[in-house]
Amino acid sequence: MSGITDVLFNAVADGNVVTTEPMVALSYELDPSLEFGTFKLREGIQFHGGYGEMTAKDVEFSYNDANSVTNPESIHGQAGDFAPLIQSMEAVDDYTLKLNYRNYDSRGILHRFSSFWQTAGIMSTAVYEELGVEGMQDVYVGVGPFENTEWSQNGKIEGVAFADYYGHVGPEKMTLLEVPEGASRRAMLETGEVAIAQVATKDYPGLSEKGFEAQKGGMFNTIRDVSMVGNYWETHNALTGAALERDRDTSLPWIGNPFENGDYDEGTASMVSSQKVREAFAFAIDREALVENLLGGLGFVNHQPYLAGSNPNYQAEWDFGLDYDKAKALMADAGQGGGFEMDLWVGTGELGAEIGESVGAAWQENLGVKVNLIKTAYSTYRPGLVARTNKTPGVNICGDENKSNFPYDWAHGFVVSSFSAGGYGVGQEIPYATKSYSKMSGEPDKAVREDLAAEFYTNNRKWVNCIGFFEEPLWPYWDPNQIESWDMRPQANGNIGTINNINLVTMK
Repeated sequence: MSGITDVLFNAVADGNVVTTEPMVALSYELDPSLEFGTFKLREGIQFHGGYGEMTAKDVEFSYNDANSVTNPESIHGQAGDFAPLIQSMEAVDDYTLKLNYRNYDSRGILHRFSSFWQTAGIMSTAVYEELGVEGMQDVYVGVGPFENTEWSQNGKIEGVAFADYYGHVGPEKMTLLEVPEGASRRAMLETGEVAIAQVATKDYPGLSEKGFEAQKGGMFNTIRDVSMVGNYWETHNALTGAALERDRDTSLPWIGNPFENGDYDEGTASMVSSQKVREAFAFAIDREALVENLLGGLGFVNHQPYLAGSNPNYQAEWDFGLDYDKAKALMADAGQGGGFEMDLWVGTGELGAEIGESVGAAWQENLGVKVNLIKTAYSTYRPGLVARTNKTPGVNICGDENKSNFPYDWAHGFVVSSFSAGGYGVGQEIPYATKSYSKMSGEPDKAVREDLAAEFYTNNRKWVNCIGFFEEPLWPYWDPNQIESWDMRPQANGNIGTINNINLVTMK
């Protein structure tokens, strides 16, 4: 997204449907066996800095270096995401690349091979051979529209138009600035210091009134949610079969243990009572008030953190609604009528804290639950999610599927299942999620995948493992005094505020 390097395919909207168009790759053909596929690459693509033409060997290196199957020492952000799906990438000739599946992925090239979602940028084998692993970490050579001139952590990324780029480059120069404060980003846009900015949702109306343009090409709403962390209901890794050592702390009222009587049993005392507590939480959330007070009325109520309420496949029975009396009755049935005290991680951001304060106040007033907000950095909270030792519920932690533009029939449940053990998870490992992901990811029939998706959402409604609050539209704003047009593409990755395809900006 920074424009320094490219990926195999770009995302593009076809009406309300997100699909792909060629970028580094021109085509992809899936073998009928579902065991492998073949990419045909664009010829003549040049690396920055005189490092020569990109070939299939560079793409092979980029993916195999990132994938923890082919590189167990990988620290790439998608190391664990590639592992269940990709056995290896294999260069057949200079412009032909073979994808060897570990497990066929029904989500297709849009999922792990396009700019729509998390993938691998194309790196140069020549840089690696010249500088080695450590040396190339500070050398940002890619095949993108902008050649890097500066890259500073928590500072800025700067690039100039690459003369040998194979596609269109509008701006002569691109600078991405890290500005943590939303008010500062808005001020920089209003004063003309920047041409594009990601601002707080509540600032959208004021900027629109002043003539700034909202860029909605990302087709992106983030679903804000809470994960009921600590519910580890599996004993073995679904991918490897390895035994899982998990602490199921049923002294915490939202955590159930299906093994407390021996074999897996959803009817154990803790499973029954914890389900009622989680459901009570879900019914004691005034979602409309959250949208009005926190987003200035610009968001949308959400109940299922993995599905937009506007999705045509959404079913009304997946709602919770607002019902304090029902929530109180559920707490009483769970033996928690007097309430209890709990921690809730909200991170260091403004919105997370506002959600925690609003929801926590409602739970205390109506359920007698005193909520202590944990405002620590994500970097201190995440390790417990990876290690599966965390048992503190977290706001905005339900995982990567909390995007309104994710296709309904994409395989659901990966980060809520033992498939993700060893990598990022939402602090829960749930058998129905494992079943959903296992069946959907390898199912070529879309109608069957849609039936399995409905089953997944029905189960999440029943067990209340992840609870939705609202959908927040993510629209970068741009200055029409500086920019003539901007063909931004659909995006499900919230990095740099969904800003993408800066090369398709036309400046005035």
